[in-house]
Amino acid sequence: MRAGATATRRRALRIMGAGAAALIAAPWASPAPRAEADAEILIGQSCQLSGPLAPLTRELQEGAGWCFEQINARGGVHGRQLKVVALDDAYDPQRTADNVRQLIEKHGVFALFNLAGTPTTLAALPLVRERKVPLIAPFTGTDTLRSGFDRYVFNVRAGYADEIEKIVQHLSVLGIDRVGVAYMNNAFGTGGLDAVKSAAVRRGVALAAATPLEVDGSGLRASAQDLARARPPVVILATAGKVTSDFIAAYQSSGASAQFYALSVVSSQQLIQALGDRSKGVAIAQVMPYPWGSATKLARELSDLASRKGVEVGYNHMEGFVSAKVLVEGLQQAGPSPTRESFVRGLEGLRELDLGGYVVRFSDRNHNGSSHVELTIVGASKRVLR
Repeated sequence: MRAGATATRRRALRIMGAGAAALIAAPWASPAPRAEADAEILIGQSCQLSGPLAPLTRELQEGAGWCFEQINARGGVHGRQLKVVALDDAYDPQRTADNVRQLIEKHGVFALFNLAGTPTTLAALPLVRERKVPLIAPFTGTDTLRSGFDRYVFNVRAGYADEIEKIVQHLSVLGIDRVGVAYMNNAFGTGGLDAVKSAAVRRGVALAAATPLEVDGSGLRASAQDLARARPPVVILATAGKVTSDFIAAYQSSGASAQFYALSVVSSQQLIQALGDRSKGVAIAQVMPYPWGSATKLARELSDLASRKGVEVGYNHMEGFVSAKVLVEGLQQAGPSPTRESFVRGLEGLRELDLGGYVVRFSDRNHNGSSHVELTIVGASKRVLR
């Protein structure tokens, strides 16, 4: 780590008042008021700590935090404790860019982790490239981060195009030849719409209608009615957070019926809590291993940790947990005196990392760790079924 950042690395994490971008002491980052510079590694995160997408980030942070907490309890990575500095961007791309600059220049973070959201992550990308700061496991499946090789970006999850291809392929096998799309009116949503159009052409499926949804949820009822007039048998949702459940409720209230297919960034727990019995039959693409039961080592480990914390586990917890494990493994491979470049080489050297039910593949030519997608559905018991 660079000596110029010593003073900032010695600062204890503190909690500031709500409002402006806040420096959050993550629950797994135990206080160390005068920690020596070589005794810790600071990881930076800009995410949604407020606003309608905050519950998604909270689940992601909890899953990652359980991993980091375990590692720190065992002595850290090569004797260094891991600490996360998280700044709130409220899903505002300009705030994300400002946060990332602050994380690099003021807080001296070693790497960036789990930046959340498509437009927000894309806003940070120029600075990531300019400063050559590794970005690990952005919480987005945008094709922009996957279509070309970027030395400093490591994707752990499959892309939205992979999810949508899986959905449309499944529909074509079922004989569904018309779909509607509801999409967020931003880079995430329009990217999802483009992916549906491409997959539909390949699979011989017609796009019956598409309607944009505002991030703040305004005009949902009118958007639902517009799409309902086309009477598509299936609606693909390129949406995230509360907007998803609100749109489904508005669509169902319009009197039209459809089978809904959502992307992985929808929290199944939040969807079920918001819709209750009306969530039955909603299909959700997933890019992480099933987090319940004991089918995989990862699921057993995560379920045990969640049980100890008294938290109902979900797919976003699994993604944070898996992402943190990948980051830790890269740091292990970077050696006892890590630099950003040795960290990049350490991640690229993983080649094929089996985490116990989820395999990540990196190399010096490929930073897209997985294309794994599976479809799940909310059952009558209001549980997610495979």
